Amino acid sequence: MTDAQHGGPAATSDLLAGTRWRIVAIDGAPVLEAEVLGVDFGHDGRASGNTGVNQFTASYNVTAEYLTFGPMATTRRMGSPELVEQETRVIQSLAGMCSYRLEPDALLFDGPLGRVELGSTVPAAPALTTSVRPPTDDAAFVNEPT
Repeated sequence: MTDAQHGGPAATSDLLAGTRWRIVAIDGAPVLEAEVLGVDFGHDGRASGNTGVNQFTASYNVTAEYLTFGPMATTRRMGSPELVEQETRVIQSLAGMCSYRLEPDALLFDGPLGRVELGSTVPAAPALTTSVRPPTDDAAFVNEPT
């Protein structure tokens, strides 16, 4: 998807655009807690995030039935064998066309390695409450016509 006039990615307003998620588990196995494994879905059709070792970016597309990731690019940092193995699982999981389910605080999709579970990193909106307190200094709140 490109913007024909500017040659860059076209803006997208799909249901994942502008959301941020953390990877919780891959195929039922929880991820290591060394670093938050996150995925951000941009309005430009790009997904980016952290594998626990490196940063990544890939194009993405979402339809009513599928979440599709394009080829992934990553930085090239080294990590412990456990984190490198986890990174491999993350990269392989975020590949190709995946069926998905979006819930209020979760995004679940079936990737090449099994079910990937993501939790929302955006806190729930606080309940809207209004409280009216009488002013403590009446002079400060006088509203006289001019």
